[in-house]
Amino acid sequence: VDSLLNADIRLGVITNHNKFDFVEFKALRSRARKKNIALLPGIELSVGDGAKGIHTLIVFSNEWLSNGASYIDSFLMVAFEGKAPSQYQNENGRCSLCLQKTIHTLEVYGRDFFLIFAHVEQDNGLWKELEGGRITELGQNGCFRRRTLGFQKVRTHDGAGKERPCRKKIQDWLEDWYPAEVEGSDPKAIAEIGKGKPCYLKLGELSFEAVKFALFDHEHR
Repeated sequence: VDSLLNADIRLGVITNHNKFDFVEFKALRSRARKKNIALLPGIELSVGDGAKGIHTLIVFSNEWLSNGASYIDSFLMVAFEGKAPSQYQNENGRCSLCLQKTIHTLEVYGRDFFLIFAHVEQDNGLWKELEGGRITELGQNGCFRRRTLGFQKVRTHDGAGKERPCRKKIQDWLEDWYPAEVEGSDPKAIAEIGKGKPCYLKLGELSFEAVKFALFDHEHR
């Protein structure tokens, strides 16, 4: 929390790989609020799709942590059914759900959430792991479009002739829909907090709802 303050970051999402620590999150959020910093609950889920799995950031509303219970942990038990935490609580673990099934399973809980696809051009990124036909199909899926609010770490505008995933190719495949492009500090250690390319959101308040609205209206906010 002190490192977030020193880096002038007012909004963070806790996204460990395939893991959510409810007790730790509550302690961090309590301290952050005293510094006027918002922390949102999340996970970086290794979705069992594509050649190597797709790293997907799931950002949850407060409804997932209501009445002293963590419905995030309940979801993780479903996503990694039959596996012990030691088998999947790392970036190499993959859940048993494909992308569309993951979204469907989350929606069954009746609580709000949104998705940001991490490092989309790299290994375990959405663009790198899926072929054009599959991405086109996803772009026509209402649930995918409604829940996907960001592509993270877009670096290549036009990879023509290089057989690389790139913005232009993805926009052609998705046709009339394309979400916000976002960045994130994505630190692997406390000292790395605030490093990397910045991303700014215009927020009316420091809340899940305000972040969701800003990403929906990304051209203006």
